[in-house]
Amino acid sequence: MKKRSQLYYINPKSSKLKEFSISIPKIIFSTLIILVVSFFSLKYSIDFIVDFSQNSKISQLKKENEFLQKQLTYMSANLSSLRTRVSEIEGIDDQIRALIDLPVLGSDVRQMGVGGANLDAETGFNSNEYSFNNELGSSLDLLEKLEREIKLEKSSYEELLATLNKREDSLRYLPVLKPVPNGKLTDGYGNRRHPILRLVRFHPGVDLAADKGTPVIAPADGYVKYAGRHGGYGNFVKINHKYGYETCYGHLNKIYVRNGQYIKRGDKIGEVGSTGLSTSNHLHYEVYYNGKTLNPDQFFLNDVVYY
Repeated sequence: MKKRSQLYYINPKSSKLKEFSISIPKIIFSTLIILVVSFFSLKYSIDFIVDFSQNSKISQLKKENEFLQKQLTYMSANLSSLRTRVSEIEGIDDQIRALIDLPVLGSDVRQMGVGGANLDAETGFNSNEYSFNNELGSSLDLLEKLEREIKLEKSSYEELLATLNKREDSLRYLPVLKPVPNGKLTDGYGNRRHPILRLVRFHPGVDLAADKGTPVIAPADGYVKYAGRHGGYGNFVKINHKYGYETCYGHLNKIYVRNGQYIKRGDKIGEVGSTGLSTSNHLHYEVYYNGKTLNPDQFFLNDVVYY
């Protein structure tokens, strides 16, 4: 005889006793069914939650990807616009170089060292797997090219600025003023018969006649290399103007400067006189460049206003 479990129930209202018989196999079977149903219900719930989470994450990633692609397109357009502006700056650079006699940077110099960016090596990913590979690669190539061109232009403009500053500085030392503004040219540059020695000799300067005591001015900035007596030149001054230029002044009545003194264009350095081998009051004026004599008359600017 099979064992059966007895379950008793007392009705609280009628106080009657009811008896229920339950077999153990049924209890086990019912329990198993409940466990199986609970298991599958739990698994379905977990799968649903996981799928929902993944779908939400994928949806978010799609939105982010669309946003990044729009930003990439916007960046590409800005890079193209920047490239156009850099090309305009390069054109201006070439024009300035031509104006100041500097060699123009050729296309071979501007393109030297420009190469493609290796996206895979830099990121560690296989870029061919992504839809934006071509656009991103082109943008990176253009960005690398712009970076190099901007560095090259910066170096070029620094060279231009240094050249312009040097030329502006050199103009201060170019002897362009007539040392005796109202002096009359009485003897020119070249071979002539010496007025005292009566011999044909090379005259390495010009003679500017003026009254005794007429101020003699410096034609450019420079340092006094010598001031004092100098043979047939009498009272003599020599000025070093830098960049290879030197000027000499002879037969001065008085000298206003001393050795090593820095003077500026227009400063009074002495007075017209007739010291040394001279027959009358005048200034003997010479111009040298890198040790060779030049015709001073070629340096006089006729449109200069003297104060």
